[in-house]
Amino acid sequence: MEARIIRRSVVTIAVGLAMGSAGVAHATNGYFAHGYGTKAKGMGGVGMAISQDSYAPGINPAGIAGMETRIDGSLTYFRPERSVTFHTEMGDMSVDSDSEDFFIPSIGYVQQIDENRSWGIALLGNGGMNTDYPAVENPACGGQGSGIFCTGEAGVNLEQLAIIPTYAQKFADGRVSVGVSPVISYQRFSAKGTEAFGGLSAEQGENLAGDRTDTTWGYGAQIGFQAELAEGARVGGSYRSKIRNGDFDDYSGLFADGGSFDIPSTYGLGMSVDVTPRLTLSADYQRIKYSDVDAISNPASNLMLGQDGLLGARNGAGFGWEDINIFKFGAQFEAGNDWTWRVGYNRGENPIPSSEVQFNILAPAVMKDHFTFGFTKGFGEHHELNFAAMYAPKQSVRGPTADFSGGMPPAQGPDATIEMRQYELEIGYAYRF
Repeated sequence: MEARIIRRSVVTIAVGLAMGSAGVAHATNGYFAHGYGTKAKGMGGVGMAISQDSYAPGINPAGIAGMETRIDGSLTYFRPERSVTFHTEMGDMSVDSDSEDFFIPSIGYVQQIDENRSWGIALLGNGGMNTDYPAVENPACGGQGSGIFCTGEAGVNLEQLAIIPTYAQKFADGRVSVGVSPVISYQRFSAKGTEAFGGLSAEQGENLAGDRTDTTWGYGAQIGFQAELAEGARVGGSYRSKIRNGDFDDYSGLFADGGSFDIPSTYGLGMSVDVTPRLTLSADYQRIKYSDVDAISNPASNLMLGQDGLLGARNGAGFGWEDINIFKFGAQFEAGNDWTWRVGYNRGENPIPSSEVQFNILAPAVMKDHFTFGFTKGFGEHHELNFAAMYAPKQSVRGPTADFSGGMPPAQGPDATIEMRQYELEIGYAYRF
């Protein structure tokens, strides 16, 4: 009876998360989370070659092949501390972004078909282009406004939810696993204060700001494998296609090509080795191709191309993000008495070059280093309590800004430094059938 009730609840919870999840602000590896699943997060985000829960499709869909029937649920407390400092002749002016506390739910379910096959579904939050700058007094506005752009409060908020149904199967006497997933994407976006760039928009300032929330749905696919090279030694890899989303029509004057905002493709490889029966070491490599999405990767210098490079135009200016490489390392130790301990390190590249500080005041996703810790405590045959923590020390980028108030070409503005520091705590519960 208990198992049947829990299974029926999965659909209800999944729909609620898909339609109501809010406050997503993962700006760690660009705007992707450093890992998916409480256990993976405790190990620096590794999961290409080692999969331990129903969140596995977030990293490698092959990981659920033959996995026991289980439900995982978690709640993340995420605190990104973001700021911008303008370096003017009159001195430095620093502004901190508000809205620093976010709570992010995730859920996953796996149904074992037999010892070689399983299917499942995972609902995972993503996002990170999030800022909320207050309407502070700004001497540069000359009494004609307030805030960082002289338009009062300013900021953006991007939220993404991935719904990942998955089928995975083992082959070659269980030594090789393959998994496939369609990926359904739900996005929400809002912006305020960006009317300051009205003169740079192909739509003459329309569909540029207004603090309206627009939503889109999208689709993509992923495939992955895991293979046992020798006893206790495994490799794995996965590829996720670009996820094609509908346009943000309410922001067609902001994002390139009339509001187009897809999700970039990713791929990665990993290895995991059982050094002893209790100690496992793992390492992953991942690449995120932000160049897949013009609104993210087009440089601000496209504004100099004329009408075709204006915000919202076919080749419109964007945030100038570069493709990044990420290296993840994790260790897991089974201590006995149903205790398992984890540590990890995640080293990503900063996607924002110094030449692109201007627009990335709104999206200062500059993080590089992530230090992680976690544990699992089992209770009997069916219950698990999982925990993970992450700390990302302060990272900053300094670069020039421009003054567009006089038209084109822009006047030179002051240098600005964008920076961020992050803290994350995640607690999860799992029921194994």
